[in-house]
Amino acid sequence: MVGNVLVQPEVILAAAAELDLLAERLAAAATLSGPVTHVLPSGAEEVSLMAAGHFNQAAVTHDNSVAQGILELHHAAAMLRQQVVQYAAQDAAHAAGIAAIEV
Repeated sequence: MVGNVLVQPEVILAAAAELDLLAERLAAAATLSGPVTHVLPSGAEEVSLMAAGHFNQAAVTHDNSVAQGILELHHAAAMLRQQVVQYAAQDAAHAAGIAAIEV
């Protein structure tokens, strides 16, 4: 049995806006914390250079992950908006078809 589905485009668009805002907050936090996570070696000896290298490698990995997360949040928001537009177009086409039958 097929049930009714209630779609509220304004709620979906609000969710997309929230995803974009979340991505922007994440980008702002990454901008502020990015320089802090990259370190300079405390000395010129091998241990200090290697330790700083490991910390910086982890920082770069973190930066890349955050950037990917920001892109994915924006992409999810864009997909929600695209799906709402497609749903509204299909709904209007179906409504026109039903109206044509009832007349």
